[in-house]
Amino acid sequence: MLNNTVNKIKLSNYGFNILQIESIAACNMACSFCPYPLKDDFESKLSIQEIKKILDQVDSNDDKFKYVTFSQFNEPLLDKRIFEIIEYAQNCKLKVLMVTNGLLLNKEKNIDLIKKLKPDMKISLQVLDKNLHKEARGLNMELDNYVKTIVNFCKKIKDEPINVIIDIGSNFNNNKFNYFLRKILGFTTGDPSIPIDIKTAINQFKKYMTFFYEISDKEYRDKLLLLTKNNEMKNLFDKKYIYQEGFKIYNNVTLNIKPFWYGRRIKDFKPINENAFSCKTSILGVLSDGNVVPCCLAYDDSISLGKINSNSLYEILHQNEFMKNLRKKNGSKHVTCRKCFGAPTNRGVFFKNIVNKLPKKLNSKIINIAG
Repeated sequence: MLNNTVNKIKLSNYGFNILQIESIAACNMACSFCPYPLKDDFESKLSIQEIKKILDQVDSNDDKFKYVTFSQFNEPLLDKRIFEIIEYAQNCKLKVLMVTNGLLLNKEKNIDLIKKLKPDMKISLQVLDKNLHKEARGLNMELDNYVKTIVNFCKKIKDEPINVIIDIGSNFNNNKFNYFLRKILGFTTGDPSIPIDIKTAINQFKKYMTFFYEISDKEYRDKLLLLTKNNEMKNLFDKKYIYQEGFKIYNNVTLNIKPFWYGRRIKDFKPINENAFSCKTSILGVLSDGNVVPCCLAYDDSISLGKINSNSLYEILHQNEFMKNLRKKNGSKHVTCRKCFGAPTNRGVFFKNIVNKLPKKLNSKIINIAG
């Protein structure tokens, strides 16, 4: 039963429009691009009472709030309680997005409950390089079999009122001049397990597109075929392809080939100056050990705002000086955030510190080209 006596909080008042609750710590993959393998904790679990308490506090009338999802670095379908949790969130009038790697979408029980509750879904397919797949995903399964699991799931939820997006990763390197400029400056060019650019991603995808093409509705096949023609690619993508509409196979299932965020950069990057940036991160995370973190890349308590099992969400956000400095371009920043805004090399940090001192318009222009 819902707790109607709890004070509601508009997360957007604190700059957040997405809530990620990591109900358990476990995952059935160990992706090279994900911080999960770096964690010390693979066993913690939020209690149902703790999760419901968090959900009870979120104001569903917050117009800027987008959705709640039950993953940070875990696989939600490993949690036997996940559908009870999703149903509770929906009863709280909160939109739910299920983010999954798709391995457990071959279980009929999971499919039946997804059909019943109808959450929006995002499936992280990401790596389509047969030579890198096992190492990149930490998975002893052939890529063909993995893709077919997702294809078969799509067939079973065709035309259901469930919006499904399948993400395929690509690095931000379509412009070769920008790519080499980033190399020279020592900035990131993306995660090494993900295709170097959109063209490479599509070339890898061509084989597996056959799987999706064969099950797709006729009305979407012509656009899918354009992905096999290199001279047509420029008409399908531009530098803003992160905002693409994607490629439908059914009315409710879309393939997205999109830029991939370098998930382990916090650990690997060098920190920039402590007060030379501001962060407008819009994702609030609650880790399975109860730590509340202001970032979708935080996997431990190094930048914890507090623990949900000790304080309310309101107390944690309202009383936290960390957030006040994070949102403005002055004031001391945590070293973890400085690494996130930093670069993979000392040379990159040197240039980023220079760029951050430039006037705002010039700064933004350079960052768009080389950042």
